[in-house]
Amino acid sequence: MIPSFCMKPILFGLFLLCLIASAVNSEPIDPEKVQLLSEGWEYYNEDGKRYQSILPGVGLTSQGLEIPMKGYYTISFEYPKTSPSGSQGIFLDRIQSADRVYFNDKLIGKTGEMDPYSPAWFRSRLYKIPLEWIERGKKNTIRIEIECQELGFHCGIFRSVPKLGDFDELKDALIQEDAFQLVLIVLFLGVFLQQSISYSLNRYSRASIFLAFSAVLFVFWRLPLLHKMHYIDVPFGLLSRSFFLAQTVFPMCILYFLYALFRRKTGTAAKLIMKSSLVIGALHLLELDGTQRVLLVYAWEGILFSMFLLLVPIFYAELRKRVMEALIMVGGVGLLAIFAIVDVVLDNVSGKNMFLSQYGFFALLISGAVSISYQNARAHSELKKLNATLEAKVEQRTEELKKQNRILHEELGMAANLQTRLIPQLDGRIHRLSVNSVYIPVDQVGGDFLDYHILNEKKIMFILCDVLGHGVASALVSSMLKVSFLELSRKMEEPSKILSELNNRMFQVLEKNFISAFVCLYDLEKEEFRYSVAGHPPPVLIREDPAEPEFLKGRGMILGMLKTIEPETYTVALKTGDRFFFYTDGVTEALSPEREIFGERRLLEVLKNNFFRNPRNLNEEILATVRSFSSSKIPDDLTYLTVDIL
Repeated sequence: MIPSFCMKPILFGLFLLCLIASAVNSEPIDPEKVQLLSEGWEYYNEDGKRYQSILPGVGLTSQGLEIPMKGYYTISFEYPKTSPSGSQGIFLDRIQSADRVYFNDKLIGKTGEMDPYSPAWFRSRLYKIPLEWIERGKKNTIRIEIECQELGFHCGIFRSVPKLGDFDELKDALIQEDAFQLVLIVLFLGVFLQQSISYSLNRYSRASIFLAFSAVLFVFWRLPLLHKMHYIDVPFGLLSRSFFLAQTVFPMCILYFLYALFRRKTGTAAKLIMKSSLVIGALHLLELDGTQRVLLVYAWEGILFSMFLLLVPIFYAELRKRVMEALIMVGGVGLLAIFAIVDVVLDNVSGKNMFLSQYGFFALLISGAVSISYQNARAHSELKKLNATLEAKVEQRTEELKKQNRILHEELGMAANLQTRLIPQLDGRIHRLSVNSVYIPVDQVGGDFLDYHILNEKKIMFILCDVLGHGVASALVSSMLKVSFLELSRKMEEPSKILSELNNRMFQVLEKNFISAFVCLYDLEKEEFRYSVAGHPPPVLIREDPAEPEFLKGRGMILGMLKTIEPETYTVALKTGDRFFFYTDGVTEALSPEREIFGERRLLEVLKNNFFRNPRNLNEEILATVRSFSSSKIPDDLTYLTVDIL
């Protein structure tokens, strides 16, 4: 069975073969309407020298004449007495290089110019003969003046024997030949579009883009050879430049395609050959005479041979590895080589190039398309297998990750539970203090820390900290703070000294987890409130008359930033009815959906409007207000404490 990926290119090639068969089997020119003028020709050179029995369809250089040459062909023949059924004409195929054609000494057409000399060697010559110029039953004369100056050309009527007869019949034959060439051109454009789309969908397939360029170059190579181009007002210089440039660069693109197909790096020799081909192609864009262009073509043919030598080791290496693409391309290159050799031999021997190489090039492009399709199909198959293996590994890894995630989740749950036990939930009385605290971590574990220590019935100390960030690392730091605080609060009563000592201990272990902290001491015996701040929001004091909240002074240096800090202790006289509010910045930095922060002003308003509520109810109102304001998950740990003096 034929693989599905090969079907389209194969059907494409079969379609071409059907067209070729159709062209070969098409109805020939009617001999009753068209006659071949193969005998009776004479040639006279510029000096009047006569050459009898000159052969049309064979170059003059092959018959002993030398370049440059200027002269004319002549033939006499008798038209039948019966009037021709339609308009008459003569087809001379292509003449090298310029010509003027006369019927009974009357000019019926010319191609190129003789004065000044301007060649047009591959334009078709089909000239119409007015019926009134024909002398029926008498001798009629055709004179074809030619001039040829290009070295290496065959010169004169070199491709085929002139045909004389019904003009429409001759024209239809040219139209049919052009139609076949146009079909080939359309097919090559189809290859260009198909490969361009393939490259746009798969940018890794550089072979596709080089094959696409090859197809479009072939189109510009063949367009100037259409018979119809003789009747289109396109300058011959533009046609010749297009022809030779496309012809020169086309094999280079094919070579690039093969290197890309087999994923080979272009070595120094290959780069030199390709650059030489580009240079020759660029030279063809200049204003050159025919001789110069022929010399460039000879140089190009040498480069073609060098390209062939480059391909031999590549194909040999790929065939040894039994690469299917190499086998397919060998078939295409083999057909091209056969057709190209026949073309070169015919061109150099007789000048009658049959353009068979175009079929070889088409076979090569079809082979290239099949090779790319095969390569893509193999890559798809390998990718499918790799994907199946990868899916199995991903599934296995996913199960492992789920297991690890489950373990981590359980461990985080245990850590959160432990942290909840480490941070006291204050609610009620501590001697003459009425207290209530709120602690809500943004993750399972947080970086805020709240604790207290009762020194005696008259002295109670509190600490409130905010570790930069949140999560396991911050929670670990807060646990270290608790241990240090409980130890230090038993040894010293001064808040500033406790903060200074905490900084000394934390500085040795902290890198990026800086800490803002607040420590205060309620001395109920002296009726004093002493506190110290290290980069933390200052406490808020609300008194009964008037109930106007105010921030106490103090900010201080954050813990862990410097090795040694000297925070200050502030003292406030206590009164019955005083309310103190301590918080972390998670309260004031809560964001609304419009990205507006809750801020200190809103906090003070809530504290003022709810002064007569007890600490628990006040804290519940604050939490409800913050959550209503943010309308989403609070972005940071939320911790605050309210203390009333009884």
